[in-house]
Amino acid sequence: MDWACDEVMDFLYDLLENYGLSATINITNYFCNIGRYRDNKRINLGIHPNFNPIINGDAGGDNKEVVIRKCKELIPDAVVARSHSLLNSTPLTKVLYEFGIKYELNSFIVPHKGMCVYPWYLEGVMQIPFFFEDDIYLMEGFSNQPQFYLCNRIKMYKIFNFHPIHLFLNTETLERYYKIKKDYHNFNVLKKNRNTKNYGVLDFFKELMKAASDGGYEFDLIRNIRKEDYSENCGDR
Repeated sequence: MDWACDEVMDFLYDLLENYGLSATINITNYFCNIGRYRDNKRINLGIHPNFNPIINGDAGGDNKEVVIRKCKELIPDAVVARSHSLLNSTPLTKVLYEFGIKYELNSFIVPHKGMCVYPWYLEGVMQIPFFFEDDIYLMEGFSNQPQFYLCNRIKMYKIFNFHPIHLFLNTETLERYYKIKKDYHNFNVLKKNRNTKNYGVLDFFKELMKAASDGGYEFDLIRNIRKEDYSENCGDR
């Protein structure tokens, strides 16, 4: 979620509904229509803790327990976590487990055909690797098409991480995002700075939905991954 404004979260909800998608949304803060997300059985809310201020020395007295507790107060039943900047460590995972987190998504792996990577456990929390994140994809310059990620020669759960702001802006370069970052809660600024000319993240998302549909894929929730499901068939999931 990354502190997206209310209007962008409404845009995301409508986008998910348009495709009938299941999605796990890692929440940073309250927003006006969070109730719609909570009530939708195809959507599961996880947490997105930000430990960076602790590392930077400007946490204002917060420690890892306080950061996680604040997130869990917003989403008490959350069982999925992804840290801001994908920050993780064994001590952090241990505390996440103590707060009821069962699934952690902080392990980004650059995909290549022929790879075989399945989830593993650390401190009681299932570590689920993923291979697509839109801001990293922007850094790579849109180097692969959606069909590449759906290839059965990549044996891992096919988890795609999108940020609402990049979907709304249809971001084609990170420069567009950096330009509006200071005004990311000013919806008028966001609307004026949407990409309508070049291939961007939203275009990739739409192509991914078509390719997945054509290939017979259906998206599911992170919390529905089970240890007993691990097999070479993960490449088809």
